[in-house]
Amino acid sequence: MPPTSAPPASASANSAPTSPSGSQDGRTGALSWIIGGSTLTQLRAADTAGNLTKQFFDTPRAYVITNPKDWSVPDGWTSTPTASFTSYAALQAAVSSGKLDPRIRAVLYDNESWSQTPVAEQRDPAHYDQLAAQLVHQHHLLFIATPAVDLTKSAGAQDRYSRFLASGLVGSIAGDADVIDIQAQGSEMDVAKYEAFVSAAAAQARRSNPGVKVLAGISTNPTGQAVTTQDVVKAIGSVQGTVDGYWLNDPARSAYCPTCAGPFPQVSLGILSALAVSGKSG
Repeated sequence: MPPTSAPPASASANSAPTSPSGSQDGRTGALSWIIGGSTLTQLRAADTAGNLTKQFFDTPRAYVITNPKDWSVPDGWTSTPTASFTSYAALQAAVSSGKLDPRIRAVLYDNESWSQTPVAEQRDPAHYDQLAAQLVHQHHLLFIATPAVDLTKSAGAQDRYSRFLASGLVGSIAGDADVIDIQAQGSEMDVAKYEAFVSAAAAQARRSNPGVKVLAGISTNPTGQAVTTQDVVKAIGSVQGTVDGYWLNDPARSAYCPTCAGPFPQVSLGILSALAVSGKSG
């Protein structure tokens, strides 16, 4: 997904948790979240009472993408500060130059078929995810893998979700990850397809690594599609017994997502409100 904060730049980090916070089986407990720093900032501004955002994201189970120039974790919150990289080369450079902020506790590798991820990394995503995981774990940080479905390509008739599953890439990558996100948000308007894809990908990930925390992508405007709060809530409900949490995306138009049309913080608040009412809080 389009990153919502730039890679961090400051002193190196050498001490942090080495396993995801909370239960290894979040399916029966509180939800885990990935959220961009700008999305969280917009949500807090829209959430005038401040209750919902704090309820869901003031927890170590919330991985907040941030950077030292625009630190997005509110003072006093226990969220897990997370650095996002679209390139292993950029991650390696940040670590070797001592520019990874010491407050960072997790690193997210967002490799996709786009110009932000080098072609060599796109061609062998499992290898570069493994390298990224090794480097991150050497520095005692959590590794979050978020491979995009467009990393697998074929001239065959399979749709991109079937092709992604058939490649076995989720299983290959999950073995080295603490958290893996299934980027299914592009299918959330078709609940049956969303459920089938997320369920199959989650099963593949857990066969490789029973302890991995599996999240599913949701979006207020996947590739610019107009969706309602109820659309997203239905998608969430279809996999609520399957995944450990979600990546809440509310992307604006950018070089990373030229067709995106957000942000839509009121849609995001509606999603959180519905989850709170149903008892599925953060």
